[in-house]
Amino acid sequence: MDDKLTAPDILTEHRAKIIECKISGLSVRKAAEILSEYTGKTVTYNSMRTCYERVDQGMEEAQYFSSWEQVQEITDDDEEIPITELIRQRIKANKRKQVKSSRHRRILEMPPEPFGIFVIGDPHIDNDGCDMKQLSYHVDLVSKYDGVYAACVGDIQDNWIGRLARLYANASVTASDGWRLSEWLLSSLNYICIVGGNHDAWAHGPGVDPLAWLSRRTQVMCYAPDELRITFRFKGRPDLEELIWVCRHDFKGRSFYHPTHGVHKEAMLDGKCHLLTAGHLHQWGQLSTEQRHKRITHAVRVRGYKKVDRYAMEKGFPSQDFGASCLIAIQPEITGPGRIQIFWNVEQGLDFVAWLRDKKKA
Repeated sequence: MDDKLTAPDILTEHRAKIIECKISGLSVRKAAEILSEYTGKTVTYNSMRTCYERVDQGMEEAQYFSSWEQVQEITDDDEEIPITELIRQRIKANKRKQVKSSRHRRILEMPPEPFGIFVIGDPHIDNDGCDMKQLSYHVDLVSKYDGVYAACVGDIQDNWIGRLARLYANASVTASDGWRLSEWLLSSLNYICIVGGNHDAWAHGPGVDPLAWLSRRTQVMCYAPDELRITFRFKGRPDLEELIWVCRHDFKGRSFYHPTHGVHKEAMLDGKCHLLTAGHLHQWGQLSTEQRHKRITHAVRVRGYKKVDRYAMEKGFPSQDFGASCLIAIQPEITGPGRIQIFWNVEQGLDFVAWLRDKKKA
């Protein structure tokens, strides 16, 4: 055996034999001896080690073969998926994507009677600046009223990450207790919808959305990490106009003159929606108007419950005392501006909805 085989020669001419040795668990030295005997030429230890390293990339496929008789020499053609199968897989993947995307567009069948939506601004429930007294009071109050649902525009927790994680040093609530408080908030009311905010997105991991899991656990009707477009239809009353509500953590667009600028801009451009709600800026405001094609829209931004905000003070953002949340009263059977009414005093809004429902029953 005077001739020596180089690693490229062995890989080209005896790849299947290398795989056989690899599957059998033979050491590099023992495999070199077997290949030398098999080929009648010298296979050095270093050449065999190189061959072992090269075939490692293809071993995942070889591990699925039930016996060595099924192992064939791996070629480029063997590694490719047939084009018809590839197309079938892409169609299936696209269908999954479309189903996942459909969570952003929901249709809810509602009784044709007055109801209310308690829209909760950014809670930041694990932040010491959260007005927990007011939040818990509102939650307890709303839970006692029939026909009143809840919604949240996001930023349920701080979820500090990166350089902001240093702020955990000043927090009196542990991260685990923050999730317990979040579960309390979501399980205490009957939620129509929750959208995620930028702080909620900071809790995401690869393929993991904790707020989505918590929403399912607490039976929230609709959840999306960014936007929900909900169409209300009314049971047994096809004559009643649908009511379209778009809920986001924020809408693009800022103005020095009014905190609802971005929300109202979307109301003008959308062409179909009637109600739009947002949070994020820790300011509150409302802009209700009749659009050029006679559609009446209500653009609403709630401030949230974070009443003491060091970041706002540092950046010189305005501080407000009211508008942490609002109560939206909806009368499906009427038309005009009164079909949707916004109450910034939650108690008054609840009493109004209760009066409407009692009147309807009578």
